[in-house]
Parts: sequence; structure tokens; C-alpha cells
Amino acid sequence: MVRFTPLPLVRFAAVCALAALLPLCSHADALGQVNSGRITPRPAQAFRGWGMSLMWEANDLYGGGRQVAKIKDPKIQSQYMDLLFGDPATRLTLGLTIARYNIGGGDDPTHTHMRPDAQMEGYQSGPDKPFDWSRDASQRRMLEEAKKRGANIFEAASYSPPYWMTLSGCTSGSKDTHQDNLRPDMRESFVNYLATVVKHFRDAEGIRFESLEPFNEPDADWWKAGESQEGYTVPVATQSAILPMLANVLKGDGLSTMVAGVDANNIPAAVSIGNQLSADALSATGRLNTHDYHSSIGDVAKLKEYRALAEKLHKPIWMSEVGCCFGDQGDKSEMWGALFMADSIRTDLRDMGAESWVLWQPDWGVIAFDPKGGEPHLQKQYYALAQYTRFIRPGFQIISAGGAFHTLAAYSRSAKRLVLVTTNWETPGENDLDLTAFAGLQSSVAAYRTTGDNSVSLREEKIAISATGHILDSLPVRSITTYVIDGVTPTAKALTGTLQGTHKVVSQAARQCLNITTNSTRAGDAIIPYSCGAFNNEEFNFVEKAGGFYSIQTVNGAENLCLNVSNGATSPGDGRTRGGPGNLIQWSCGNGSLPANDLFEMMPSGEGSYRIRVKSSGLCLEDPGAGGTIRQNRCDAASANQIFSLID
Repeated sequence: MVRFTPLPLVRFAAVCALAALLPLCSHADALGQVNSGRITPRPAQAFRGWGMSLMWEANDLYGGGRQVAKIKDPKIQSQYMDLLFGDPATRLTLGLTIARYNIGGGDDPTHTHMRPDAQMEGYQSGPDKPFDWSRDASQRRMLEEAKKRGANIFEAASYSPPYWMTLSGCTSGSKDTHQDNLRPDMRESFVNYLATVVKHFRDAEGIRFESLEPFNEPDADWWKAGESQEGYTVPVATQSAILPMLANVLKGDGLSTMVAGVDANNIPAAVSIGNQLSADALSATGRLNTHDYHSSIGDVAKLKEYRALAEKLHKPIWMSEVGCCFGDQGDKSEMWGALFMADSIRTDLRDMGAESWVLWQPDWGVIAFDPKGGEPHLQKQYYALAQYTRFIRPGFQIISAGGAFHTLAAYSRSAKRLVLVTTNWETPGENDLDLTAFAGLQSSVAAYRTTGDNSVSLREEKIAISATGHILDSLPVRSITTYVIDGVTPTAKALTGTLQGTHKVVSQAARQCLNITTNSTRAGDAIIPYSCGAFNNEEFNFVEKAGGFYSIQTVNGAENLCLNVSNGATSPGDGRTRGGPGNLIQWSCGNGSLPANDLFEMMPSGEGSYRIRVKSSGLCLEDPGAGGTIRQNRCDAASANQIFSLID
């Protein structure tokens, strides 16, 4: 990693429409900046841990090759490692438990174009040359220091083959853009080189690499001979050839290390590569890795597409690298980068389903080295990461936060601890987080907050829990807030069949999903039937209200919008006119009691299937087919167009 091409992403925003502009809607409460949802204990994935890449950071910390150590005092070096790895219950630390080690290729010793800190030492200097295990002392030392402090998951990653295996004779890339720099006659040598290093670490260093990633950002076009770091572009055909070969060699050497791929620079590229790899390559790959470099908030649809690919293949996912910030990102403030990283964690874990999350390098805006060699300086990104890493620990389950788009929820059954982390950007906001799916709630919860104010970093507060079991909390501008709720367990009702939580709504007749037209976040836009896919505008949060009725909220980034029968009509809609009376739209939920055309009864109609009856009219929702818009119509138990399944 290091180069970056911004992706054309847009931060989701709620748009408030005036009643005069949308006369077909029955009520027009102003959209507040409210992050609301019912926290439900339905588990998504078990979280395994937080980590970082060692690499250049080791050269900076301890000195290596051409790089002089930036910290020379052993006590401060130890303090630096303590801030990264260790038990958060005992001291201020990120509590990382994953270390990602770079198996250096090693450039031609006559070359001097590499940045001093990025000059990685390889273990073999030529064909048939002996391996020199004294090399790369700084990174090996950092790996050992991480292990001493509790790191227990290790991954090895290669950024380039040794220079003598390449066409260009240089480990920073090929001479021509997108040219495969690995010589075809060196594929077997490259695979054996990586396997030999992994075997040595197991047998001689006491480090068992759980996984080996042979290609770093193989999609990138910036790996060029004569540049400042190791890397090379790897065509999909080469990846498809080497991944099975590497898996076979590891197995033949008696190693339990799995092969990981595809480790692309960004999620769209990972999706593309994953869909192109051969069946043998996908079978040989034990885990899907990806970096998540992006310009603003993550592309939720693409994150879910990668998740869908992994689920189809029955593979776990790692977010294996991200950092901030590049020169063209944000407003250059520390808090912008902190919020960017916080958003990345939330979407990577919640929407992509990553079981582990790995930071690029702490000196990228997380911990600054003192230029005079003094104590390290913690930056806002450090506290942003700590808002998650100190409280969501390995073994927690990522669970549903319902429609609270800006909140990540995690729960540990053994610790009886619920952790909620909310980000808030440019305007004051409000949290309304429903905790009633949990028993054992106290009168208040511990909260930790980081803001753009230099004096507010992980500041501890107490937040009251309302009489109805909600966290109602005002959110400062540019803030990250963590709520830690101890001693709670899921209620029996939450574990046995409640419909509350986030679902896709699929019509039985046409197998189409309810979909917000053009992913709109504007009040008054239509709900239409559409082909089901990995789209966040096809997910809705069901919140139980009085009398067994449900409010059905959108979760595509819009604030406080719910399904609504346009105009509060009591007659059937025409199923054609988007926004027309009796047809389904999204509209502001408001903060008070809901009108009857915002409330729906879920009437069982076979296993996992329902008719959805509108409280105000007594009519049932109906899918009129492609090209139409969801409408209400007279309830007909025999009509398959009125039968819907809820899919998680």
C-alpha cells in the first residue's frame, strides 16, 4: 500500500423535504439528525481481533537497513509498543492482537531509489543462495515484541518477489504498467521462497503464521521499477496459477498456514478479482482479504457484495489494511481522519462482515514520533481506534443496531457486555438506541467520547437509560461515542422469534425485493419491486410498536425515514404512479407517535412468510410486478403478490 486513487463515493445525508413540495404525503415532520434503532442480539459474525502491519514501522522504531531509528531510547521504544499491544483493562493501549509481517523480497543491493524506511531486506540474495536468517532484524524484533504483549494471530504478506526473480530486476515493480513482473520460470521459486520463510518462523522463531498472502494490492498500476517501495501488479491469470501452487507447497511442507487473497487496494477491485479467479484458486484460498482505501464513507453496496461473495464461497473476510490520510482527503484536521477511520471500522465490520480489522501503520496519523526522540504523541486517530478496540474484544459478536446507521453494535455473552459505538459528523445529533431486547439494564451506562476538542479524548461520562429502556443522548459535532453496558443478557423474546431488526422484504410471487428507488434519501420517494442484490436500499429495520404493529425504517443512510402509505389513503393504490395515493413511499418518522399509515401488522402466512396489513386502511401491501410501485390493495390470502418473506 501507499498510492491511492480516490473512488467516486458520496456521504449519505438525510434530505428534508417540505410538505408544500410533497403534497401526497400525510405528515411532514422535519427530519432531525437522529440515529435510531433497536439493538437486537442476532449475531452476524464472531470478531477475532484488531491488528497492524509491522513493515516500515519496525524500521522507523528500531532502525534497519538505511533507516536510522527514530526512537533510540529502549524505554520509549517499549512504551510505543505498549500503546499498541496489550490488555486494555490494565493500561492505555489499542489492545492489538494481530501482527501482519512483510516477507521482504529484497531489492538489488546496487539500487538506492527505495525510501530508507521502506527498504525491506529479503532472505535470499540469488538462485540457489543460502537463506540468511539474520536479515530483517527490526521487523523480526517488532514481531517478537508484539507476541510478548499478547499478539496471537500472525499473517505473512509478500509485496514483491526477490529482485532476481523479476523481469525488471527491481522489487518496486515492472518497467511497463500492468506487466507481470514475476518471471514465468520463477513461479515455483517464488512459492518455495515464501513457504521456506514461513516454515523457518514456525520451527526457529516460534511464530506460526495462520495465513500467507502472496500478493499485496495486485490490482494497482503504480508499481513501477525505480519507485520508492516494494510492489508489483499481478494479473488475475497469474494469481489463479500461483494460489493453488502455494497451497499445495504449504501442505506438502507440513504447514497448517492457509493461503489468503485477494488483498486488493479497495473493495470494488476485490469484488472484481474475486469474481475472476479460477475455481481452483478460490478453492485454494482459505480466507478473503481486502484493503479498504476509499475517499469518504465506504461504498456499502460494494462492501455487501464482497460479503455475499465470501458467504457463497464459505470463506471468512479480513479487512487487512487501511490508513488515513492522503493529501487529497478531508480537511487536513486530525478529527476528520479520526472520523474517517471510525466510519471505516463500522462499515467494514457491519456491512462487509470482516472478522478482523488491520491498521496500516500507526505513524500514519495514529501515533506521531517525536522528532527529538521523546515520547510518542497520540493523535485523534489513536483515540478514534481506541473507541472500538478497547471495548470490542476478540470473541465479541457483531450484532444488529437496526436502523441506527451510524452505530456499530457488539455483544459478548460470556462477559454480559454490550458495546455500541456511534460516529457523528458535521451537525449536532441525537442517539435513540432501543435496548429493550436486553435484560439487566441499569439506570445508566458508561460512555466514552472523543471530539475535535483537544481536551476531549476517550473522556468518560455517565448516560442515563430512559424508563423505556432507551439511550437518549445528544451527540456533539464531530464526535465518536462508545457506550459500554455491562451485566446484560438477551431477553427470551429477543431470542425467540421477534421480527425486530434488519431484513430484506421479498415478494413470494415475483421474488423481487422492496427497494427504495435510486437509493433515494429523500422523503416522498417511492418503494418499488426490484431484483434482489447486495444493496443497502433493500434493507429495512422493523421496530415493534404498541398493539403488535411495526414501524419499518429505511437503513440506506437516510435519517429517520419510514415506510408510509402516501396520502394516508384508505383505498387501493394504482400500483403504477410513484408517490401516488395508496402507494408505498418513504417519509419522515418524526420523533413522536406515528400515524396509522406508518404502522404495519405482520400477519403470518406460512413458514417465514407474511402478509403486511396497513393499520390505517386495513389493506395489504402488494407487489404489482416489475415496472410498478408497491401499493396497498384489498387483502387476499390467495394472492401470492401479497405474500412476503423476511430475509436477514
